Amino acid sequence: MPSLKSILVSLIVISGTMPCLAWGGWQQHQNDSKNNHPPQYHLNGPGPHKGDWLRQNGNLPVQQQEQKLRQDPRFQNLSPDEQKRLLDRLRTFDSLPPDRKAQVLNRMEMFEHLTPQQQQQARGLFDQYKALPEDRRGKVSEAYRQLQKLPPDQRNQVLNSDEYRSQFNDSELNLLRGMTGLTGQKH
Repeated sequence: MPSLKSILVSLIVISGTMPCLAWGGWQQHQNDSKNNHPPQYHLNGPGPHKGDWLRQNGNLPVQQQEQKLRQDPRFQNLSPDEQKRLLDRLRTFDSLPPDRKAQVLNRMEMFEHLTPQQQQQARGLFDQYKALPEDRRGKVSEAYRQLQKLPPDQRNQVLNSDEYRSQFNDSELNLLRGMTGLTGQKH
């Protein structure tokens, strides 16, 4: 049975507390269900992986998933508030369409394979992103998706262009540089 830590991390990530999940534009994957393809999971290296419990139990009905979680002795040792929070997160994950579930699990996988320094950097970037007004988050996310389609040299040209300087303030441009730089790094 996977460790409770694996389950907890999976469910915590689902709640949006980790940057790779909550960032609307980060590592945007194609909507596989629209293309009649099953969701694809991208695992990097041998396991165990942080989303294993969800991958293994995600096809079970919600009630069975909750029952499996409730039967875990480590889950039973959590406070009632923590148990409720995890069950709520599990329900949130279960309410997602299959392609979004795959996207969440793939983001968890990507985050798991970042170095500790990159994870810290990602958290800082996400904090900056969360602090933006909602309309600006949408603009930054869309710009990020567009920048990710470009090779690094063209990405830098666009970020330094007059067009982007007129659309984004210095803080937003630095955020975009950090976001694209982080996801472009080898780890």
